[in-house]
Amino acid sequence: MDFFDVNAGFGVSTLAPIKPAETPEVLLEEMEFEGVGEALVFHAAMRDDHPSVGNVLVAEACRANPRLHPAWAILPPQTEELGTVPEFLAAMKEHGVRALRAFPTQHRYGLNCTTFGPLFDEMYARHIPLIVPGEWGMVESLLRDFPYLTVIANQLSNHGQDRYFRPLIERYPNFYVDTSRYECDGGIAAFVRKYGHERMLFGSGFPDQTFFRGVLTLAHADIPDDARAAIAGGNLRRLLQEVKL
Repeated sequence: MDFFDVNAGFGVSTLAPIKPAETPEVLLEEMEFEGVGEALVFHAAMRDDHPSVGNVLVAEACRANPRLHPAWAILPPQTEELGTVPEFLAAMKEHGVRALRAFPTQHRYGLNCTTFGPLFDEMYARHIPLIVPGEWGMVESLLRDFPYLTVIANQLSNHGQDRYFRPLIERYPNFYVDTSRYECDGGIAAFVRKYGHERMLFGSGFPDQTFFRGVLTLAHADIPDDARAAIAGGNLRRLLQEVKL
């Protein structure tokens, strides 16, 4: 399968991950070992230090490694820590950034229209995906404000998360989930039978989680081969190709 990971990272984290990957080279070695071709990645400094630091680091690393694609972290436009909205979008275009990530708990902001209205309006118009943690009250509030924004929830769990995200899948047409930590027995197959394969993306959660768990779970899921290929990488490629910078 052609795996394209939507949720992988590297860098020195404040909390020790399962398998440290302080450099992109370590990440690439692990990807090679597990058969993962490409990854949409973040740098730990985006979350644990400041996006103005981590966004630069991940862009530099991806420039030297074509198998890695940068995702940047956002901050409220009002503080202009990352520049104005036009400046931020121009910087994304310059560095080839086609996806954004939110860390609202660590960075202490509200993920809503009041805070991000101008940025999210531009993201919707340009089809830029936003990757968010699976904190479901926050995710639902965001989708109520921006029902057609492309939103990808990550770091799911095997403890009844379907009861949270399936209603959102049914209501919001551009809402997606990734497979990182989604270990529910038969969960992928049940999801595909009910909703099709277009709204699920392969994600490892590396380095906080291992690659092989997600790879094996998808490889052995009881789904058609075309659905497996789409989840493994096709769906993410499609989303990134639709972005207009």
